[in-house]
Amino acid sequence: MEESKILITAATGNVGTPLVKKLQEKDVLFTAGTRNSVAAKEKLGTPLETVYMDFKDVASFVPAIKGKDIVFLCGPSATPGAEKLLMPVIEEAQRQKVKHIVFIASYPSVMEAIKNTGIDYTFIQANFFMQNFEMYQTEDIRDKNQIFLPVGDGKAPFIHARDIGEVAAEIINRPDQFKNQTIQITGPETLDHFEVAEIFSNVLGKKITFKNPSDEEYRKEMKERGFSKEYIDAMIAVFGKIKQRKIMEPTDEVEKILGRKPIALKQYVEEKKAHFS
Repeated sequence: MEESKILITAATGNVGTPLVKKLQEKDVLFTAGTRNSVAAKEKLGTPLETVYMDFKDVASFVPAIKGKDIVFLCGPSATPGAEKLLMPVIEEAQRQKVKHIVFIASYPSVMEAIKNTGIDYTFIQANFFMQNFEMYQTEDIRDKNQIFLPVGDGKAPFIHARDIGEVAAEIINRPDQFKNQTIQITGPETLDHFEVAEIFSNVLGKKITFKNPSDEEYRKEMKERGFSKEYIDAMIAVFGKIKQRKIMEPTDEVEKILGRKPIALKQYVEEKKAHFS
């Protein structure tokens, strides 16, 4: 029986799920790294080859990476200090002579560490997933009819996680074509959060207001909601990139790689209408 040479970390996540489904469509053999094999198979379908892997369990890296040529690396989301959790994975990949790492490039220090290993790499840069609204704003949108993020009037080209996953699948299927490249992918339009709130309003059929809190207002509110200082600091730093206009301009990389336009925010909200209603 042929053995898998590809490891997909965070296989049940926002990016991992569409990536896995696309690899399945292409009949590409891979192993899904997951903390819960039963839950992974329920979500991703069977047959599915899985291996136990937990970013907080360094001992799990050795058997997960064993025999793999390609590692898709996507860090744990909403986890302070996530880059520190990823470093031992890279070290183990180097020890086991992995040939290619495909990384969702959210941490410059991790990108530099990968480059320093001498392993071939492809970095996918895709800031501000549409799914962030699910992760961080569901209760605000659903229950308070508001978007409450410290982003000012800055704009971002929000991208659907499905597009990221499908781009990653193409890279994994044709790694030599993307060797040692940084691929910047975005959604089709650059929006501020006033425009985002208007899209949510139109699709959900109720007025959604962007509150545009200052950092101080955001910090006070989130502290009252019970979030830790570490978490709040991390959120202000991440979303502050939009306020400071440190966001990449729209690119055509999704269309070049997938042969279609990237998904627009309106379509995402329509897909998740029941979730936010």
